[in-house]
Amino acid sequence: MKIVALVAAAVLIAGCSSKDKERQTRSTAAGNLSITTAFAPESLRKGSEMLTVTLKDATGAPVKGAIVKVDTTMPSMSMPGPSVAAHNNGDGSYSARLALQYATRWQFAVSATAAGKTATAHITADVK
Repeated sequence: MKIVALVAAAVLIAGCSSKDKERQTRSTAAGNLSITTAFAPESLRKGSEMLTVTLKDATGAPVKGAIVKVDTTMPSMSMPGPSVAAHNNGDGSYSARLALQYATRWQFAVSATAAGKTATAHITADVK
């Protein structure tokens, strides 16, 4: 009986952590660009949050020198949130500090333009 309870607990914990990870890290391919996004910390809270965007080309090589923008909205409040130009980290990754002032569902539209090509990724996440 104890073994069954331990196995059930392990499955529950693994399911929760993989769901959080899935919610926080997204990959989208558009044309020749691939966008991967990740929040830090992974559990979104009201206040300042960091979104890291990683760009790769069709061969999987990092895309440096892109213009990356993040636009946010809060659909349940019918309001826009902040729009931020991401900082180029020089290695194919880009960082955007977002001021998430309300505990609600947020939508994030990430656009990246490099070498005349544009890719977008859309993320929906709950902020607590």
